Amino acid sequence: MKKIQLDLQMFSEQTFNPDNVTMMKAKTGSVPTNISDSILTAVKQGSSIMKLAKQVPMTKPIEEFTYMTGVGAYWVSEAERIQTSKPTFTKAEMRAYKLAVIIPTTKENLDYSVTNFFELMRAEVSEAFSKKFDQAAFNGVDSPFVQNIMKAAKDAKNTVPETKNKYDDINNAIAFIEEEDLEPNGITTSRKQRVKYRSTKDSNGMPIFNTANSSGVDDILGLPIAYTPKATLGEDVAELVGDWDYSYYGILKGLNYEILDQATLTTIQDSEGNPVNLAERDMIALKATMTVGFMVVKDEAFALVENTKK
Repeated sequence: MKKIQLDLQMFSEQTFNPDNVTMMKAKTGSVPTNISDSILTAVKQGSSIMKLAKQVPMTKPIEEFTYMTGVGAYWVSEAERIQTSKPTFTKAEMRAYKLAVIIPTTKENLDYSVTNFFELMRAEVSEAFSKKFDQAAFNGVDSPFVQNIMKAAKDAKNTVPETKNKYDDINNAIAFIEEEDLEPNGITTSRKQRVKYRSTKDSNGMPIFNTANSSGVDDILGLPIAYTPKATLGEDVAELVGDWDYSYYGILKGLNYEILDQATLTTIQDSEGNPVNLAERDMIALKATMTVGFMVVKDEAFALVENTKK
């Protein structure tokens, strides 16, 4: 009896290779890990709140973590037993929510491999994620989170009306935080405020904030500045000052995506103010999602310089 030799490799399951599979054949799924990591790195670099707040590892949708306050130090005499610092450990619970962005693009891009497609879209995806997350975390725009930085400052009554003297504005905001024995460590503001910093002068008419060889302002009163697009903070915020160690964020797993080709995008309008119908325009849209959490654990750690002349 003649034996038949089988090629078992023919029956094995083929491994998905994003370099070889086109988007036309992979219209939904998880973004490959290496690409997802690259996009998330760009999100962190583009997000002002992620630069300022502390990151907490997240392994589940509701993550409980412990943070420490009240650590002390003591003078010790010879032969005297050293006292143990008595920190306070406080538990906090952070919930992650799904954040989605939709980005229209041409239908021809479906001919690219998964790898090349996301390399093409990476900048737009990361910018959309960072902008949307910052808007939610800073001032609660379309936010699922219970807290945001502006709300924390207002709830603590740490608000300063903006004046022509930016030195006094920010000094007064810092004072609120220091009054609680906290350490301010950063400022966030929009780029349109730079002209006000350059215009703030001392009694001799010399600029206070910008250096002699630069028109930029990177810090004020020793606190580094994280600049954001003006639409992110809104019209009410001149500056947000904080001890950012009392704000936390976390990212749960990677990114998922879906290609849309029949939807009408009501959140995106054409030049005439009409919603964009993808099928009519022979276009597609990338819907990408990430799962992210944010929380503030101490309202008194933040202060707001408020724009009262809108």
